[in-house]
Amino acid sequence: MSTKPVFINLFKINLPLSGFLSITHRISGLLIFFLILPFSAYFLLTALDSPEAFLFFFENLNNNLLIRTFVLFMILIFQYHVFTGVRHMLLDFHIIGETLSSSNISAVITLVLFFINALVSIWLVLL
Repeated sequence: MSTKPVFINLFKINLPLSGFLSITHRISGLLIFFLILPFSAYFLLTALDSPEAFLFFFENLNNNLLIRTFVLFMILIFQYHVFTGVRHMLLDFHIIGETLSSSNISAVITLVLFFINALVSIWLVLL
């Protein structure tokens, strides 16, 4: 038996689409916990500090493209996590079959629904 460490090249592994969605679901969960929750709490506390702070916050939100884009990305990360989370729940409750083909079909449907939702969100937030 060899005791040498094994080098695995992660870029050569053919990960199915359902596995990619599973990994990105976990990454989006980490982003929600470490990025979206603190910034959302800060934005909420800032906006609710006083009526003037509320008006100042939403005036900056409406006039500053950088802030609107940051808020849009936070919204999209949260929406992606919800879409893939619903897919995982459907898989856990055996509503979606356990075969690789049904898992990949559900992954494609999830991505299509997310991209449609993302386009609507981008249109509503940035325009």
